[in-house]
Formats: sequence, C-alpha cells, structure tokens
Amino acid sequence: MCQNDKIQQSGSLCCQKCRIQRCNAEYVASFSPSGGLQEEVLPDVDYCIALRAYSLCTRRTAHGCRGDLVYHSAVFRIKELFAQHNCSSDGPTSSAKAPSTSKPPVVDVCNYESRVLALGPAAQQKKYGHCGLFGDPHLRTFRDEFQTCRVEGAWPLIHNRYLSVQVTNVPVVEGSSATATNKITVIFKSYHDCTEQKVYQATTEDLPSAFQDGTRSGGKGESLWIVEGSGGLGIRQVKIHARYLGTSIIVRQVGRYLTFAIRMPEDLAEENGGLQLCLHGCPRSEVISALLITPLLPYNLI
Repeated sequence: MCQNDKIQQSGSLCCQKCRIQRCNAEYVASFSPSGGLQEEVLPDVDYCIALRAYSLCTRRTAHGCRGDLVYHSAVFRIKELFAQHNCSSDGPTSSAKAPSTSKPPVVDVCNYESRVLALGPAAQQKKYGHCGLFGDPHLRTFRDEFQTCRVEGAWPLIHNRYLSVQVTNVPVVEGSSATATNKITVIFKSYHDCTEQKVYQATTEDLPSAFQDGTRSGGKGESLWIVEGSGGLGIRQVKIHARYLGTSIIVRQVGRYLTFAIRMPEDLAEENGGLQLCLHGCPRSEVISALLITPLLPYNLI
C-alpha cells in the first residue's frame, strides 16, 4: 500500500518495485533444504546465515517498499530474531555447504531385504540359491547340480558364520548303498542384536514346531520364526523363516524319513574351507550310480 498522493499516482510502479514477498518466500524456503516439503530445524550457524540473507533482501528492496505494511512488519521481525537467536548482522549470507540431497533410507539391520536395498541397484541384483536333500538320498546343490550319494552317518550340508545344518543318514535297506535322512540339526548363530543362537532339531520320531528351547520365534522383531504346516498327501512339514538372513528352510517327514530344503541368498552361502554338501556336492567317493538306487522315496519334494 502506497502512502501519499504522489506515490499513489505512480502506485503501480511503486508496488511493482516492492519485492518483500519474494524475500519472505526465500527465507521460508531456506528452512526446507529437501525441497520445501516440510520445515526443518537448522543449526544456529545456518539459521543466522538465513536471517542475514533475509535482512539483506529487505534492504535491497527498501526503496520500493516505503509505506508497505508487510515490508515494515518484516523489518521489525528481523530485528527481533537477530536478538532472540544472538545472531550478528555481520557475516556470510550463504552457506558453503553442498546442496542437500534426499535423506538415505532407514536400514533395518534385522531385515536382509532392507540391507540390500540400502546398498543400491547393483546389490539388488543378487540371486538366491536353493539346496535340498531328499530321497535315498538325492542332493541338489546351490549351483543346481544334482547328485545321488551314499553319505552314511553325520554330514554337514551348510556351515558358515550365519548358519550350520547337519544331517544324519542311515541305510534304507540292509546291505544297500542307499541311505535316507533320519535326523536334521539346524543351528542359527547369533547375529548382531537380531537373534541369539537358536537350535532346531528334527528326527523321524519327532518333527517339532519349536526350537529346542521351546520357543517358536526369536530375535528382534521376530526376525526368526517357525510355522507348522502340511506338504500335501498327509506329509507333515515345518517352515523356518530367518528374516535377518533372507532365508527359508523346509523340513518334511516322508514316511520314516526326513527331507530338507533351503532358499538362501547366494552371497550368504559362503566358502569357509570346510566340507559343505550344499556348496560343493558330495565327495567323489560317496557318489553312487542311479542304477544302484532302490526308489523307496518320492524325489519331488523340494
């Protein structure tokens, strides 16, 4: 609003020169470095820089804003803010910081998918490996190799810093080279604050739906849990989900024996120098010809 008749006669020119609204807008925008979507609290140093820039803007437009109530209100408010925040009128009016970028995503350490997303597009291309032991017995490795093996006694399927799986195989028929699994032990090793060590063990006499300590879940935000279900055709099965590893395990009871299947990220199925049937397959001395196998168990259960 222009103050006297002389200014009123050239009011349109006068009011066009007043840029106080632009100063106000720039000042408000300085509190929203992420695009102005929401106001953010700036550190004291940055606040004083923004306030000095606001004051400079009002001084530059002072000539065209004589008599403008919004302008005079802004000038008065700036003086109050300088005193309130103990800011000096002398100093930089712009920050040397690089432009702010979008905030990084919050990473849930106990969620494998969340950790992968935080690593960027390249990491998101990671694949999953599958391993299974079934029949008498047939092995599918993480490399999608299929073998039939003797492997009587206790053998490690997986053994790394996250997880250990051991199976025990016994002869199917006396005098035959074919064996089948009658015991499976899965050890989930402690991982950060996500879970303490948990052990699951199944035998032909007992396919429990809980860990050995009696619990059915564990860890932060239930990052590890067990679900009991049916594999069809009256076959009992237990699924174990390890969210912090992005891993799922299925243990089934088929007749008098057990089968095992796992889906695990390839980058977690790591080499540690030891014997791991899921990673390396069976030793040559344990591999047997399919012609010697008696088909007592179904082979399509993984």
